[in-house]
Parts: sequence; C-alpha cells; structure tokens
Amino acid sequence: MQPERLPSRIILVRHGRSTFNDQGRYQGSSDKAILTLKGIETARQVGDYLKHTPIDDVYISHLVRVKQTAEEIFKTMGHKPPSVTVSGSLREIDLSVWEGLSYEHVRRQYPDAYTCWRQYPDKFKLPTAQGTYHFPVNDLYQRAQAFWTRLPQIPGKTVLIVGHGGTNHALISTALGLSAKDHHSLQQSNCGISVLEFLDHEVQLTQLNQTTAIQETLPKLKAGKQGLQLLLLAEDSLTPGICDQLAQRLAEVKLDFCLSGITGQQWLPSLLQQHPRLVQFVNEQEDFLQDWKRAWTGSLYATDVLKTGVAIAPTTHIQTLLIESLGGHPDSATQIVLKPGHLSVIHYPKNHRPIVQAINI
Repeated sequence: MQPERLPSRIILVRHGRSTFNDQGRYQGSSDKAILTLKGIETARQVGDYLKHTPIDDVYISHLVRVKQTAEEIFKTMGHKPPSVTVSGSLREIDLSVWEGLSYEHVRRQYPDAYTCWRQYPDKFKLPTAQGTYHFPVNDLYQRAQAFWTRLPQIPGKTVLIVGHGGTNHALISTALGLSAKDHHSLQQSNCGISVLEFLDHEVQLTQLNQTTAIQETLPKLKAGKQGLQLLLLAEDSLTPGICDQLAQRLAEVKLDFCLSGITGQQWLPSLLQQHPRLVQFVNEQEDFLQDWKRAWTGSLYATDVLKTGVAIAPTTHIQTLLIESLGGHPDSATQIVLKPGHLSVIHYPKNHRPIVQAINI
C-alpha cells in the first residue's frame, strides 16, 4: 500500500492594523506606515492562535508593517521558525501617485481612475515617475504568479506567509486560477488568516480570512454597512450539537432573515433559537441559492442599510456560489473545501460586485 501523500500547507496572514489604515490612506508599496497598538495586539493574538502549529518556513514582505507583525507573532509563539525569508516579491501593490493620499481625496480628485480601480482592476493604470503608465493590479498578479513558481511545494510541510491585503489576495487568486479582473472579490482583514493546500498540482482553499482568532465573530465590512451580508451553512454537515454551538456564536449577531430548502428547514429551530422573530424563507427548489441570487440580489444591492441573513443549503451549492462570487467557474467549485459547522460569508455591497468575506470561520 502506498503511504498517504500529505499536502503542502500555506498559511497567509495580513499585517496588523497600521497608522495609514487608521488614517484612511493608501499605503501601496510605500514604507511609511507602522503598526498601531491595535495592530500589535492582533498580531500577538495570531501568534497565540498559531502557537501549536508546526511551521517549517516563513516568508515575509520587507516592508516595516509586515516585519513588525511577524516579530509579534514569533514572540507570542515563543519561538522563531527555523527559516525566515524576507522577500521583495511579497511587497504590497505599487500605487505610485496614490500612496499616502486619503481614500476620500482619491475618490474626489481621480473619479474615473477610482471607478476603474474598483470595477475594472485589470484595466486600471497609474502614471510612473518616468512619465509612462503601469497597470498596478496586473503587475501584482504577475508577481504573485512568479512567487508560486519559485516556492518549493514540499508534501507535509507548512509555510507561513506574512504579507499585505493586496498581495495575499493576489496569491490566493492566482493559486486558484483567478484573474486580475476579479480583484476585490475576496477580503483580507488586518491579521486575517487564510489557508491554501497544494497536492499533486491541485490547489484547495480550506480557509479564508479567519478573524475569530482576533476576537471578531464576523470580519468587519470593508465596503460599507450597506446591501446584504449572507452567512452560509452547509446543511449536510449540521448536527444538533453543531447547531447549538452555532446558535451561541450567532447570538450577538443581528440577523434579519433566513433562507433554506425543505431539508435545511429541520435545523432552523435550534440554530435560530436566539432569534425568534427572524423572517424565514423556505424554497422548495433544489438549487434555491441560484434561484434566489437571480431573483433578489439586484434589488438587495441597492439598499442603503445592511441586512444580514443565514442561508442553509447543500455543500455543493454553497461551493458553487462561493467560487462564482470569486470569479471562478462552477466546475472549479471543489477548490473550495467546506468544514462541518463552519460559516462562510459573502457581502453584497451597494454598487459593487459580491465580496467573499470569509470561508470556514
């Protein structure tokens, strides 16, 4: 009998909250921002979370805010991993003339470029110091793809990457075969934890933007408190015990509605015991998530308030919705691994494409 082949595991962590984050300014590849006290605290919480995880190699960006994050993680872990490589390839996206400017200033002064950045990132361009133009997102994705070709994939080994929101996003996307045009389709919170597994040229995303390690039940919204936030639960992985645990986790979350099929309906009483006045929608169609998405999301995008709901559906239907929201093809849905009793979250903001906030939290 052949021994079981173990995947190589990549843990990605975004740096902690920085001074530029607090000030609402674009950081890009500039190196003027440092961690705030909150950023230091959450980096230590990540270190505590990873304390018992064997890590073989570490790769970090050379920018100060990432180096500080890595140092705080190592301190709390109680040891420094055997190999730490500082890589310029992991630097954040190069935003040239936008770096240091406030988000609001850019929206006002560069409305066309800002719209392109948000809606057509693969066509987004900025001037360079040499008087030419470059395409920041395309450049970032090419750099991410090159990083993967150089990183050794050793079965059974675990690698920690401490990087940036844009860089980690590009690493996850290129690993899954997603293109630069789908940038902004997933969230990377400060000190959010994501996990990829590589085995025999196949890649699976087993966790995205886990923020429970830093005491956030759900990742904070980045695109404004508008539209719809949908919490996804696989009905075929639920048990009475899991439902009780989830009910406690969701007790403090303001829920407005619940979607389910006939099968998933059986779990509603125990799962929603803390929300007795919740509006419930039961759909008899087998793939009701797709039906619901086509029928309702257009109107929900337009709302100026945030509505949060739970959807209980079969695993395969949730995988399909997640991969489509990321910009992938339904045939690639198995690249998303769903764990029993874990939540995945999609935000449908006003006037923006869906954002997958988290998977398996």
